[in-house]
Amino acid sequence: MKKKALIALLAVNITACGGGSSNSETKKEVLASVNAGSDQIVDEKTTIRLSAIAAPAEGAFSWTQTSGPILAGFPAEGAEQSIAAPEVKQNTQLVFQVKYAALNNTSATDEVVVIVSSVNQLPTVSIEQTAPTQLPSKYADTITLSSEKSFDPDSNGALMTYQWQQTKGEPVNLTSVNQVTLSFSHPLLDVDNATQFSLTITDDENGSQTNFFDLLLHKTEQVIDVDTGTTQSVNEFETVSLDASKSSALTPSFSCLWTQVSGTSVNLIQANQCISHFLVPDVDAAEQLLFAVTVTDEKNRIAVGNARVNVKTFALGISNDSGMTECFDELQKIACNNTEFPGQDADLGRDSVAQHLDKIGIGNSGFDFTKLNEFADELPDNATDFSCVRDNITGLIWEVKQQNTGTIPNTELREGQNHYTWFYSGDGNGGVEGIKGAANSSCPSNVDCGLETFVSEVNATNYCGGNNWRVPSYNELMGLMDLSQQGQTHLLNTEIFPNIPQQSALNHLRYWTLETSADGQSLSFAWILDMQTGNDLAYPKSNTGYLRLVRTP
Repeated sequence: MKKKALIALLAVNITACGGGSSNSETKKEVLASVNAGSDQIVDEKTTIRLSAIAAPAEGAFSWTQTSGPILAGFPAEGAEQSIAAPEVKQNTQLVFQVKYAALNNTSATDEVVVIVSSVNQLPTVSIEQTAPTQLPSKYADTITLSSEKSFDPDSNGALMTYQWQQTKGEPVNLTSVNQVTLSFSHPLLDVDNATQFSLTITDDENGSQTNFFDLLLHKTEQVIDVDTGTTQSVNEFETVSLDASKSSALTPSFSCLWTQVSGTSVNLIQANQCISHFLVPDVDAAEQLLFAVTVTDEKNRIAVGNARVNVKTFALGISNDSGMTECFDELQKIACNNTEFPGQDADLGRDSVAQHLDKIGIGNSGFDFTKLNEFADELPDNATDFSCVRDNITGLIWEVKQQNTGTIPNTELREGQNHYTWFYSGDGNGGVEGIKGAANSSCPSNVDCGLETFVSEVNATNYCGGNNWRVPSYNELMGLMDLSQQGQTHLLNTEIFPNIPQQSALNHLRYWTLETSADGQSLSFAWILDMQTGNDLAYPKSNTGYLRLVRTP
């Protein structure tokens, strides 16, 4: 405020009124002065009153705002002004300047400071129950308390934070307590639980308000809730866990006992624990296994629940596996299903679950053969006198060679040491029938030693109850080889296929297939499989090889 000019003006006026001759004094010009009034403190949204005084009289007042949030109506003319204090979030300073212009062309200015105080209205906290829709709530219902109708009375205010808390009653499980809504599950109760919840809301000016909500949780009919999870879908040979550990009881602990109700029988491990497990057995078709668990609390109160397991058959295919049941790294044998050396032969297929297979007969790894007599009737697995064998995987019946007794050609028709050239006049010979080996050369036949003649002579005997014996295909013959025996004398199970010839006889154990090979320079080659090494070869049809016949029942 500029008050010195006004004081000087008044002093001059007083002097002029004293004694003495006016003729001896020169009249002095009066300079303009103005006073904007005292600084003020007002509340937001109230009226600010500005009032200025000035000298000499009859001049003009003009107000302007020089600082603070811009207000409408400035500049304004007149000594007095009334304006609305703005709405503010914190104490705010406004500065107004008044300019006074006197009639004698002199002027003066002054300023006044107005502090606008923030007046915060606290939040209005509203709480209501919005779930469940059917009241009163019961066990396992989701209870929701909502504050969506809460608001900030300030016209430009905002609700910033929410804080829920349980203030009365036995504690319930609260998870998210800083949202607009509070949700929790109605617990197991054997007595009513009178609860109370508080909600504190803080606004954008850090003002907070709290409200309370009383809620009666009613006791439940059940005192144990058995939880066994959802229905599981698994493959045969998998390990399955039955889990009732997430069940609820009113006592600190509870016990469990699992039993099987229906389905293929399984061996439950730790059936008296809340988490039990079992290995899914070999099943012939998809089925559902049903289990029951009895949960007992510390007061010997019980409840029973069920668990269902849908079992699917494992896709093992209709052919034999390789026989490999071991896995390796670049140096040594390792455990299978190794993530650093994945997808090995022993990790996959029938052999990977061989120890769990419900076999009809006998065989290493995933192989399954049944011994048959001369009429193709089944024999016990331990029979030593048998005529042929049935592959229970493919359904094919295989020739079992007669014991090697003589010296070629003085041998029996089906001795293992007999060998033959590839000659076949039927369809699929590639247009090259091959060569008939000379009679009594590598076999006892008086006709020739080609494979077609051997097939005809065997069928003529109605061997092992059939006359549809034939030379196997490449894949059929390969299905007999147990590749886990590589490095051994041969790759066949001698308990199933006895009377194998000595490797030294021909320096190989190569057996013919019926398939002509296109690998050679002409179609005069056929595929042959070496039962010692596991290799396949495109072999000249004029050479001799061993034969093992097969038929379809």
